[in-house]
Amino acid sequence: MKVAKRTDAIAPFYVMELLEKAKEMEASGRDIVHMEVGEPDFPTPFAIKEGAIQSIRSDRTFYTHSLGLPELRARVSRHYRETDGLVVPPERIVITNGTSGAFLLLFAALLERGKSLGISDPGYPCYKNIASLLDCEILSIPVTEETRFEVTQDHLDALDRLPDLLVLANPSNPTGAVYREGTLSSLYGALSAEDRLLVVDEIYLGLAYGDKPRSALAVSDDIIVVNGFSKAYAMTGWRLGWMVVPRELVRPIQKFAQNIYISPPSISQHAALYAFDNVGGLDRMRKTYEERGGLMVPRLKDLGFRVPIKPEGAFYVYAGIERWGIDSMVFTERALNEAGVAFTPGYDFGSFRAGSHVRFSYATGIERLKEGCDRLKKWLAGLK
Repeated sequence: MKVAKRTDAIAPFYVMELLEKAKEMEASGRDIVHMEVGEPDFPTPFAIKEGAIQSIRSDRTFYTHSLGLPELRARVSRHYRETDGLVVPPERIVITNGTSGAFLLLFAALLERGKSLGISDPGYPCYKNIASLLDCEILSIPVTEETRFEVTQDHLDALDRLPDLLVLANPSNPTGAVYREGTLSSLYGALSAEDRLLVVDEIYLGLAYGDKPRSALAVSDDIIVVNGFSKAYAMTGWRLGWMVVPRELVRPIQKFAQNIYISPPSISQHAALYAFDNVGGLDRMRKTYEERGGLMVPRLKDLGFRVPIKPEGAFYVYAGIERWGIDSMVFTERALNEAGVAFTPGYDFGSFRAGSHVRFSYATGIERLKEGCDRLKKWLAGLK
């Protein structure tokens, strides 16, 4: 069978390949400490699960509106009003099959050959891989700890031309950095002045430590925001997200949605109606992640990893491995095989300094994190 060449443009998602290999090792009897995948270890809150059960019992299992349940769109709108004091009309909210589904629809509507997508390097890999399907140009913007791994106005000024679409994650994956509102405002101003668009992925916004940053919608209604239920609400397998887009984009996106997946999952949508009411539980999850980060950063530093910035959100530590002079792909493979600890090579997040960095996820229990660090200490002591 001859495979289309376009598939060559899509890089492997190394974190998933590592996870799959780790699970194969576990099936054969090995004990693996998982620090690779960004999946909350908390169960989905009880009220959400009960909502799903009730929707099944009530036979609410049919197609919904292609843009999502009207009542869920209204509930997301209310969420912005309650948390950030923002008025976001439900008509501008699109419920999607996870945030990956949101980016697929968004890029399909906005990108094509001759258009360009700007992304940070390091950054979340799926932006590039999804956009590659559309044969558009990818502009990778190298970022370092000097700007806390954030894209800044200086980065845009250094480009030969601005991208048609710039996507940022706030908080960031893989670094846990949080963009300041002033930085977002500056970037939006530069892009909008040349009729370019800014997209902010806020999937980890509910997991920012300390004072919660406001949505980028507080900067401008014209910023496109993507969010979802997977991370802050512990609903990864429910595959449900949303985005807020300008009114003129709703209909083009809807036409793609109707053809690609008809509608988001009905049971997940009915369950998600209860997600925003568990404020206390969400706060506990966020504080738990912050405590885990407080353990991981000093432990990794003591082990010899270089940790350029302390994460301010999400559940990741981006660390340098320059001390050992081993490429990150080899380093992570050996750590999995020889120490039974899984974490992710920098190549998943771009090409800039990718060989000298790795990402640790602390979305797992603190005792397992301690065990993983203990194994790494022993392994690193004998590393050659």
